[in-house]
Amino acid sequence: MSFVHLHTHSEYSLLEASCRIKALAKKAAEYQMPALALTDNGNMFGAIEFYFACMDKGVKPILGLDAYLAPASRHEKKQDPNARFSEVALGPRRLVFLAEKLDGYKNLCSLSSAGYQEGFYWKPRIDYDILKEKSQNLICLSGGLRGEIVDTFLKEGAEAALKKVRALKEIFNDRFYLETCKTLPIWNEINQFLTEASKICSVPMVATNDIHYTTSDDQVAQEVLICIGMNKTLSDESRYKLGGSEFYFKSTDQMSALFKDNKDAIAKTLEIADRCNVKFNLKDKDGKAIYHLPSFPTTEGRTVKEEIRFRSLEGLTRRYAEAAELNQAIPDDEKIKYQERLDFELSIIDRMGFNGYFLIVQDFINWAKNKDIPVGPGRGSGAGSIVAYSLRITDLDPIPNFLLFERFLNPERVSMPDFDIDFCQERRQEVIAYVTEKYGSPSVSQIITYGKLQTRAAIKDVGRVLGLSFAEVDVVSKLIPDKLGVTIAESLEMEPRIRETMDSNPTIQTLIELAIKVEGLVRHAGIHAAGVIIADGELTQHAPMYRGADDENVVQYDMKYAEKIGLIKFDFLGLK
Repeated sequence: MSFVHLHTHSEYSLLEASCRIKALAKKAAEYQMPALALTDNGNMFGAIEFYFACMDKGVKPILGLDAYLAPASRHEKKQDPNARFSEVALGPRRLVFLAEKLDGYKNLCSLSSAGYQEGFYWKPRIDYDILKEKSQNLICLSGGLRGEIVDTFLKEGAEAALKKVRALKEIFNDRFYLETCKTLPIWNEINQFLTEASKICSVPMVATNDIHYTTSDDQVAQEVLICIGMNKTLSDESRYKLGGSEFYFKSTDQMSALFKDNKDAIAKTLEIADRCNVKFNLKDKDGKAIYHLPSFPTTEGRTVKEEIRFRSLEGLTRRYAEAAELNQAIPDDEKIKYQERLDFELSIIDRMGFNGYFLIVQDFINWAKNKDIPVGPGRGSGAGSIVAYSLRITDLDPIPNFLLFERFLNPERVSMPDFDIDFCQERRQEVIAYVTEKYGSPSVSQIITYGKLQTRAAIKDVGRVLGLSFAEVDVVSKLIPDKLGVTIAESLEMEPRIRETMDSNPTIQTLIELAIKVEGLVRHAGIHAAGVIIADGELTQHAPMYRGADDENVVQYDMKYAEKIGLIKFDFLGLK
């Protein structure tokens, strides 16, 4: 019998889990598991990275979310005065959701977005009202120790928990499962209750392991992450910990042995995996990539292909006139070169499906220029386009400067065009406000970025968690070679004194070993300095949304993975 892990946390459960996405996919393939779910705490940051990592390993990706539930309405922002610090920091009760198909993924995006944009209070929270509205094509698991059912049972008793079981069954019908675990001794008592609840309410049980680290050896590293997030030391008895060493990625044999008394709960993991089949529409019937660009409004009934040609020819004529006014008139025989180059570029732009992209870019650039907002003359490979020059996206004539269009767009190397557009930083926000108004707030957003535990930061953070003094950690930190992007492993090869310090001091050896385990893991989320996504229709139909510190609309996927599912980034760079 095979098995599928349905409750798995990655490094994107910020500072609460240490599993790297590729390592999870690799483990599932190594254990010959047919599928694997990703259910990070409160967010879907890693969903697309996970999707492609699993596909690469021949493992079916199941996209999920370990969602926080508000005690009442998600719109109410008040804390239980009796809650302990660890409960406040770790958030309220939870439920796990898995998408059955693409429509389920869209509902998952809506839930995650609502958590950040409507229910955020310490953590992104949803409530039963939105669950009833967005439950279609979603499978619901009752969650782990902090799950809605188990936490209610432990704190309020069996009757209160049964009431919640019935309420969730009413919403999800045969898509609701009671999650049984064996990571801690307390689950013995819990599982007795769940077995009874399963019979009373006719809700099946499913086995999970609530994964927080990849191997059993990573337990301490995961505890270090929690300490970094909560500003605690490992020696602090009051710190939160999972409470055991069993929250790792177990094999099918290990899970089967663990649940030998409940083989049906193992079988249910395969049943659920069979029901979950999210597949993104990345290419059309001709094999061309699908991009979610808004339709650009054309004039006089023209198609976008006709519109870009009309505007380019009109713009080129205007450029000729401007050159003549400066006594730099372009001879008629030279104009033939310009026309040939324009025709060539337009054919490539059309063939690659980027007519709308160019029209959208020229629209907001020319709007900014008409409002006397300073705009850069163009920079990077985009300056090699005569179409961009004609549309006034750039102000540099590429032909006398021998600039190649192929560096910007090349059919043999299919990639998105990317104009680096500089706006006066004091008025950049006006341009973003213009596109937001033109295409609608639900269709425009900024892009998330992730701060990671880089080499020196990892050493300093781990040193603090271990209770080392600043001076002790500083000695090690200063031995790291001054090379961009250098890792701790590379530093050990390049600087023998680090190894010598480790050999003479066991504490420093522990520091380095733990720092290597957490190095490169995601520490926090931020906002990309320039990237703005403009989509066709509501962005939550494609991706979940995050909320910035100043209430900005922000896509939960970083630039690389947003583009992989067809979302297009436009650069709005702010310069003095």
